[in-house]
Amino acid sequence: MKFLSQEWANQFRAALNANAAYHAAGAAWEGEILLLVLPDERAPKGEGIFLDLGAGACRDARYVPDAVERQCEFVYQGARSDWARLLRREVDPVKALFDGTFRIKGNLAKAMRFTRAAKELVDTVAQVPGEI
Repeated sequence: MKFLSQEWANQFRAALNANAAYHAAGAAWEGEILLLVLPDERAPKGEGIFLDLGAGACRDARYVPDAVERQCEFVYQGARSDWARLLRREVDPVKALFDGTFRIKGNLAKAMRFTRAAKELVDTVAQVPGEI
């Protein structure tokens, strides 16, 4: 299954909603996040997965073929090759933020209150099979 597809987004939503650790860690979270693959030759405007999160659940997950047009409270972004490494579990999603492999855009003060939820969310990304 292709990582950047509606099918993958649906499976991710189901996996995140089945993740008890995410449910507990994200219980007070309300917001949207875009998992963004930065623009490249395959997707000149970037592409990604939009998530609507609240009360420890994923209410909506959608493939976004043109990420330039999508505005979200948070954007977790990286190059296509780095997303491939994340999906193969070759990089730790939190350490990847500190070393600059991935970046997060948005209200960092809010994000820091939910680091455990963010880690569970991105760990769940790596649990859903996908080819990039």
